[in-house]
Amino acid sequence: MRSLSLFIVALLGTSVHAIPQVFPGSADSGGGGGGAGSGKPPPTTTGDGIPLVANAKNAVCVPWYAIRDAIMGGLFQGRCTDNARAAVRLAFHDAGTFSLALQKAGLPNGGADGSMLSDPTEVTRAENNGLQTIVSLLQPLVTQFKVAPGDVLHLAGALGVLACPGGPVVPVFVGRHLPLNIAPQGLLPSPEDPIDKLVARFADMGLSIRQMVALIGAHTTGRQRFVNTTYAGDSFDSTINIWDTRFYTETLATGLLPGQFKLDSDVNFATNATTATEFTRFIGHQDLWITDYAGAHEQMSLLGQNTATLTDCSEILPLSISLTPLEVTTGNGGGGGGEGGGGGGGGGGGGGGGGKAATDPPIDPTLLEAAIEKYRDIWLVPA
Repeated sequence: MRSLSLFIVALLGTSVHAIPQVFPGSADSGGGGGGAGSGKPPPTTTGDGIPLVANAKNAVCVPWYAIRDAIMGGLFQGRCTDNARAAVRLAFHDAGTFSLALQKAGLPNGGADGSMLSDPTEVTRAENNGLQTIVSLLQPLVTQFKVAPGDVLHLAGALGVLACPGGPVVPVFVGRHLPLNIAPQGLLPSPEDPIDKLVARFADMGLSIRQMVALIGAHTTGRQRFVNTTYAGDSFDSTINIWDTRFYTETLATGLLPGQFKLDSDVNFATNATTATEFTRFIGHQDLWITDYAGAHEQMSLLGQNTATLTDCSEILPLSISLTPLEVTTGNGGGGGGEGGGGGGGGGGGGGGGGKAATDPPIDPTLLEAAIEKYRDIWLVPA
C-alpha cells in the first residue's frame, strides 16, 4: 500500500433500493389448535446467534439476508480471512474520500457510495493496491441482487469486522443512491502524512481525533504488503485473526515483534502529543475501544449519504464473538466457552482469573475455535 489508507461511474442519478419481496410475516410456526408453543414467540435467530430471514422484521431487509450469506459464507467462509480484512479496508477507502469542504463548495465529492465497485479505474489507483480481488468478488453481487454498490460494499465492511472474533456490531443501512462520480484523488490519508495533516483530513470528513484513533485500530487484523515489499505480509500486531487492543499496546512498545510491521503514522499516533492520549486510552480496554470503533465506523459508512432515505437493516447481522469468555485464566483452566457478544460486541479487555488484570489477556485457541464453530457454523467450510 504505497499510500495505505489509515482507516481504511458514469453520472447516474437514479436510486437503487433493496428489491421489494413478499414479506414472510411473523413466521407463525405452530398452525392451529393451541398446544405447546402457543403464546411463545418464534425464535428470531438460529442456535448460533445468526438471525433468520423467516423472522425478518423489515420487508426492505429481506433480500439482504441472502446477500449477507453470500459475503460471510461465500467470500469470508465465516472467518477472519484476507477477504474479510480487505472488505474492512475497502470500506475505509470508499468512504475516506468524502470532504466537507468539497460538499460546501458544491464540487464532485467522494463518500460511502460504492464508487470503488462502480468505476473500473478507481481500484487501479496506487493507494488501492491490494483491493482488486475483493472488488472483483463483490461486484457480481450488485448485479445479481440488483442493489446499490454502496450498500453491498459497506455491508461487506461491517461483516468483515464481525468475521474477526472480538469485532463489534457496526449498524448497517441500505438504500444508497448510485455514485454520482468517481472519487476525487488525493484525499485518502497516507502513512507518510504528518499528524497535523491527518487530523485535518479526518476533520474534513467530520471525524474527531478520538474517532480517527479508534478507526485505525482496525489495523489489529491488518497486513502490510506494499509500504515495504521486503516485509510484505507482515501484520501490525501479534494477533492478526483477533479484533483486540494489542495493536495499540504493541505499536506503542519499543522494538518489533517477529513478523510485526509498524507504519510511521501509527507510531506517530501513539507518541504525538496531539493524539497520544486518545491512543493510550484504548490500551487494554477492549469494551471502550469496540464501542468507540463501532460508532466511528457507522458514521464513516454514512459519509455523504442522506440518512433520512436509508433503512437500518442491522437485524441481519450475527452476534459478535466476545473475547472475554475465551481468555486464558489462572487457576480455573479457561473461560466460559465463548458466548456471543450482545449488540456491540461485548469484547473483553479485562483480566484473567482472579489475579491482577492483564493488559491484553491471551486467548485460549481451543475456546476460540469452539466459539467460531458455534457462532459462524453455517458459513464455515467443512474440514
